[in-house]
Amino acid sequence: MITIVFEFLDTTREQGASSAAALGLPDCWMDALIGDGYIEQRDYIAPGILRRIVARFPTQHHLDQFAISVRQVSKLLGTYAFRASNGISIADFLRN
Repeated sequence: MITIVFEFLDTTREQGASSAAALGLPDCWMDALIGDGYIEQRDYIAPGILRRIVARFPTQHHLDQFAISVRQVSKLLGTYAFRASNGISIADFLRN
């Protein structure tokens, strides 16, 4: 099994958006996208809204398809899906 970590960033706050700003990815969307993988860990920023996930997939192909789908859905919802890696935090990502 291959592991992937995604963190979800709000892309609407920097644009002076109203109170309808997206905080993360809704849990129901993640459940619809996971396919043959499974979520090992879910961290929430608000009830039902994901801030971070750790998911596992049987093959690299499954993982790649999931990553593409999550990024596309995130864009539609006003959230940026950041593929986290060891040693890089959201704070480091936002600074660069």
